[in-house]
Amino acid sequence: MFTWNYADDFERKSGYFSPQDFLVYNAEAGWEGDVSKFLRCRLAANLGRQRLKGEFDNANTYQARCTVKLSPNIETDLGYNFSNVRNQDTAASAYNSNSITGQLRVKF
Repeated sequence: MFTWNYADDFERKSGYFSPQDFLVYNAEAGWEGDVSKFLRCRLAANLGRQRLKGEFDNANTYQARCTVKLSPNIETDLGYNFSNVRNQDTAASAYNSNSITGQLRVKF
């Protein structure tokens, strides 16, 4: 849980996020473990609410990431992240931001 309260809102002037009323609270539940000898995965859900300018809305994030051990010296990660935080200024539908990440690690 955290809150911000700025005396002046500079977002329209400079783009700096400085709300006069902002509160977020959430809880995360997740699991991480070995699926097999060569595969390790993590699944998590972050569920909560946010208040911005006096309006409450959902603030949820879902994540998945797996690591594959290709050899004793080479591993690769693949991850996915989804968030449904809404645009409170326009009351538009959810942002539905998605991201896919990847990484290759080689030990020398």
